[in-house]
Amino acid sequence: MSDASPMAAIAPVRAQVDAHLSTLVHDVDGLMGVVVASLDGFALAQVGREEETVSRLAAMTSSMLALAEALGRELAIGSLGALILEASHGKVLMLTIPVQPPQLLMAACDQTSAMGQVLWHAKQCVRRLAATLPSDAAH
Repeated sequence: MSDASPMAAIAPVRAQVDAHLSTLVHDVDGLMGVVVASLDGFALAQVGREEETVSRLAAMTSSMLALAEALGRELAIGSLGALILEASHGKVLMLTIPVQPPQLLMAACDQTSAMGQVLWHAKQCVRRLAATLPSDAAH
């Protein structure tokens, strides 16, 4: 798969993807930004973050989820659905978007966010994204 391929794949539905991400940011207090990334770490869409930062976040999200997937395999607990990181000044939620090839949603929150609310709204967003994003049956 070429680097431009994931971006080209979502181009026809880009407005819908952006709308889903904007709704998520609007509905969740303290949500600073969201990124949809390809499994290989390329930012496909984002709301609320500078583009330079988004590229780095997409790459890090991909790496973190790959590590979590390896941990899941090692412990024989199944495929990764979500990863939550909590830090002193905020939280990060990463979810797999079940399309082929899989894509990732990363939500960055400040310390005021209630993770239950973030998780619920993010899962709703992932369901909408999965219904919107093209899926490559051959992949």
